[in-house]
Amino acid sequence: MKRIGIVGTGTMGQWHAKRWKQLPVDLVGYYDLSPEATDNAVGQFGGSAFASLEALLSEVDVLDVCTPTPDHKVPVLMAASAGKDIVCEKPLARHLHDAVEIVAACKAAGVRLFVAQVVRFFRQFAQAKAVIDSGEIGRPGLLRSARGGSAPAAGRSWFAEFEKSGGAVMDLGVHDIDFARWCLGDVERVFARGLTFTGLRPDDHALVVLRFKNGAIGHIEASWAYPPGEFRTAFEIVGDRGIIEFDSGAPAPLSIRLRSTDTPHESSVAQILSPAAPWDDPYYLELEHFLSRLETGDRVLVSPRDGLEAVRIALAAIESMRTGKPIRLDGFSPTPA
Repeated sequence: MKRIGIVGTGTMGQWHAKRWKQLPVDLVGYYDLSPEATDNAVGQFGGSAFASLEALLSEVDVLDVCTPTPDHKVPVLMAASAGKDIVCEKPLARHLHDAVEIVAACKAAGVRLFVAQVVRFFRQFAQAKAVIDSGEIGRPGLLRSARGGSAPAAGRSWFAEFEKSGGAVMDLGVHDIDFARWCLGDVERVFARGLTFTGLRPDDHALVVLRFKNGAIGHIEASWAYPPGEFRTAFEIVGDRGIIEFDSGAPAPLSIRLRSTDTPHESSVAQILSPAAPWDDPYYLELEHFLSRLETGDRVLVSPRDGLEAVRIALAAIESMRTGKPIRLDGFSPTPA
């Protein structure tokens, strides 16, 4: 039975702790800079509070890094040095040089690194990828996606500080950047426009256009400009034989329309979703997936390179917004912004 430790016991740390408790693991305990947050996690999920990360690492097999984005690197490097396998929340790092260092350190140490790009484990997104792989819609040439919610409260959350979170592109858009690359392959060029550098934040909003190496195009919308309490995700994937559509506000979770017929059909995923069931909870599914891969030694669905490339593309989009120019990914090495 794997022994799990969590560093960072804020919202995401608690979400992960709840899912680890549903899996056949020993949730040993937690480390957080806030003793109150750690004690709260102990009270909710059991386990122990640790006075230092070193102490926690000495007692676990896997470290789950749920700290704020700019604080990922130190615990990941410490875990790698200690020979521990690692789950790291998305995005892998705030800056590219940190992401590169993380990936290199884990490779050199021979430990497993799993980047928790959870969108790959949402049933509708996973089903769309399966439809693409089946060839049902033919060769995909266009992916459009939108992800939006209300802005983080200024001064009350690290998300609202661009230097820490990277704004809507890095925090929200990185989900769909990873999904688009998963579906359509590596990206060649990025062009973006948005409010990030206009002084209108925290109502951040960005439109990102991706040119893939295979000639396909991606159009990603990431927004913190929605009214309070609202959140929406949607995507369309167009192939030469059909289209896949999803909108979180629509009755049908996933719709597939083919050029050979006028009748759209809904994916079977529409009938099996049950938000109360662990097997339909994407956060449960991603941790269960990593645990199973630790046992079998098989590749994880999100590789370290996947996590690294999502960061690279998101930072290229930010650089494009800042400069007003398209950014080619070959040789792209941004300065911290």
